[in-house]
Order: sequence, then structure tokens, then C-alpha cells
Amino acid sequence: MKKSEVRRLKDRASYDRNELFEFLNKTYFVTVSFLQDENIFSIPMLHAVVKDKIYLHASVGSRILKQLTDCSKVTLAATDVHGIVLSKSLFNSSMNYQSAVIFGSTNRITDEVLMYDAFENMVDRFFKGRYEDARKPSKNEWLQTAMIEFTIDEFSLKKRTGMPKEEEDDKKLPIWSGVVPVETVFAKPEIDTEHSKDIELPEYLKSL
Repeated sequence: MKKSEVRRLKDRASYDRNELFEFLNKTYFVTVSFLQDENIFSIPMLHAVVKDKIYLHASVGSRILKQLTDCSKVTLAATDVHGIVLSKSLFNSSMNYQSAVIFGSTNRITDEVLMYDAFENMVDRFFKGRYEDARKPSKNEWLQTAMIEFTIDEFSLKKRTGMPKEEEDDKKLPIWSGVVPVETVFAKPEIDTEHSKDIELPEYLKSL
């Protein structure tokens, strides 16, 4: 059995690579887990997706860059919660969600074209056009910037949707049941009045 194979509620699982990349392009960050000095560390990081690879932004000199520069056992995980499922019983209460667990290896890349492609995805998957709009890194900033390439070995997705699953004896109990939706949305942009008060809001933010 593979590490990534879902063992419980297998009907909720998916192993579709296109579905994985679609999910990763919507979620805000991934949690990166690795072993160092017999301790497991889990660190949230910004990510990008370019073709069939995942990229992680890091700072030169950071512990995580040193650890992931050539690491054969790394795990990424991400979860989006879509609703709190309130069953008539505590036992059957749950959450509606989509999650991914990804096993693979990492290495630092130095190809500037690929690094810029990763930065473009990292920014534009939230606000299309921001990458071209923003100032690009200076030479000094670039020297402080690193990009880690994650190669996927195996993965699984899991999803729950819909209403509570009630026990037959609970269906007529006078207790409210249903789903409370959870939404993560971008709110109205807040202007930096010190540096941007006379600058018009860019088109890619006007729809927020």
C-alpha cells in the first residue's frame, strides 16, 4: 500500500493530478514537513505551481533552505474548509473540506527564468496582472532570494461535501441540523495612505 493511499472513507479520495494542481492554485499556502535532527518540523510556506512541479519561496541562509536543498523525504499538506457540518449527534458532526497530502523530494534551483515563472504564478494566481505591475527584485534582493523545487512522488486528495449523515434513530430528534458555510474571500483593498493615497486602484483589484 502506498503512503498516500486513503484508508478510511475511500470514496472521498482522488488521485487525479489535474485536480491536485487546480486545488493548489486556489489554496493560499502549503504546510511543509521534514525531518531534522530526529525532530519533525512543519512550516507554512507560500507556493507556486509551474507545469508538473511545485515551488517554495525561501530566504537564502534560512534553516529550511539548508534542509530542503537536497532532501528526499518531504511532505506537503493543504486544507480548505468549506463548511461546518452540524449533525443532530456529536458523533456525526463533521466538516466539508478539500485537502491534499503530497509526498516527494526537494532541491534548490538557480535557473532565473524558472524562478521568475514560479514568482509569477505565486503572485498572479491571486491577482492576475500584479506580477507585471510590481517592481522586480534588485540585484541585492535577488541574491537574498531562493526557490525550492518540489518533485511529486505520490499524493492523495480528499473531499467531503453535503449534509450530515444521520442515524436512523436520530432523524426525528427536535435538534437543528445542517451546514454552516465557511467562505474565505478577498475583502475591499485598504490603501497605504502614506505611499499610495494618490494612486488609482489597479484594475485587477477593482472587482474585489
